[in-house]
Amino acid sequence: MTNLLSLKEKLLYSCTSIGLNIVSTTVSTWLLYFWSPPPDSGRPQYLDITLVGILLTLGRFWDAVIDPLIGHWSDKTHTPWGRRRPFLIFATPVTVITLLLLWTPPTFSSGIVNGCYFLFFTVAFYTSLSLITIPYDSSLPEMAATPTERVSLSMWKNIFGTLGVLIGAIAAAPLFERFGAVWMSLVVGVILIISVLLTLLGFKEQAQTKSHSTKFSANLSNIWKNNQFIILSLSTLIVQTAYAMLLANLPYFVTVVLGKPETNVSLFQGVVVIAMMLAAPMWNWLAKIYPHRYLSMVALIGLAITSSLMFTVGLIPEVNTTIQTLVILSVLAPFLGGYLILMFALMASVVDYDELLTKQRREALYYGAFSLSSGMGLALATLIVPYILTVYGYTTTASLGVRLVFLVAAVIVVLGAVIFQGYRLGDTIEETKLNLDLK
Repeated sequence: MTNLLSLKEKLLYSCTSIGLNIVSTTVSTWLLYFWSPPPDSGRPQYLDITLVGILLTLGRFWDAVIDPLIGHWSDKTHTPWGRRRPFLIFATPVTVITLLLLWTPPTFSSGIVNGCYFLFFTVAFYTSLSLITIPYDSSLPEMAATPTERVSLSMWKNIFGTLGVLIGAIAAAPLFERFGAVWMSLVVGVILIISVLLTLLGFKEQAQTKSHSTKFSANLSNIWKNNQFIILSLSTLIVQTAYAMLLANLPYFVTVVLGKPETNVSLFQGVVVIAMMLAAPMWNWLAKIYPHRYLSMVALIGLAITSSLMFTVGLIPEVNTTIQTLVILSVLAPFLGGYLILMFALMASVVDYDELLTKQRREALYYGAFSLSSGMGLALATLIVPYILTVYGYTTTASLGVRLVFLVAAVIVVLGAVIFQGYRLGDTIEETKLNLDLK
């Protein structure tokens, strides 16, 4: 394990979160809208919204399935550059290229050509992005030795990640409306390259002293026998479904319910990001006092309550819808930020618990399997959102579907919180042994 990290090391390590979050959030926010805008928006419909949802689900499913393989590959990689660096170096330019191609449909009308093109480059994009994300995220337990350090490092990752979302919120929407999606993605791609290069300047990998099973099937089988990992993964799958629903629904909400232009999406994203950044030190402070699992439950309950309040926007007489939305998002954001900070600290405890049981460390494989759960949640969201919008409406005269997405997301978060109650790992090995009555 590493010694305590300096502030410089934490900041450099966290830089990649800027690029990854701006890329992921930009795609999650705008891809569905770009290919299937509201019928009365005046934009071309490249694909039917239901078909886009199905194809996105296939792409997300592929991404989820290969994540454990990427994790295993990273754990087993031995190069002069280490186990994680080669993935960051070589996958980043591929990610940028596929990102650009996501926004260049071959025809202006919905059909099989556009469908095949969309599926191919969606799969290519998510695959290359995972080749960065899995090795990067799985290095956190190596970088940080103690629970306090892990939350601190996760906090900085979250702050930098939300900073990336803020940059994207400010730049993406105006670029999308004025110059088009390709220019938007080019700016986002350049930021990703710069952020990864900065991380590589301060990236440290620890020499591995633990033995590893050489078979992927054996490693994966042991992972899915870890009941605490199953609980955390299932809860994450459900909560990530709700999170992706909120992101995908925001452009529709702003343009349909609030009646604002597309550039205003950045205003509401910016409020969320700023509130998350301001609340991050609070979660870091609380994590030094209270168990991470208790704080995670608070974050989930708060996220469920505030998400449900978005359903009421526009339904309360004499209340300005823009102000109401800004207030609700300002309260929602700290709970969302807290969940995202604590999630990675909880996963680090899972890796330690696995080492206690098996005497092996398989960080990247665990984070890959964890990403599988997150990916499945994103895949479910791409099915649920188009279905709700199609059935209940997503136009200015029939906007119930847009509101319902928030209410359904809130119910889904509650389900995730119920499942998370079974998580019993402590923030240290000693606490875990006490909680699970292990000797």
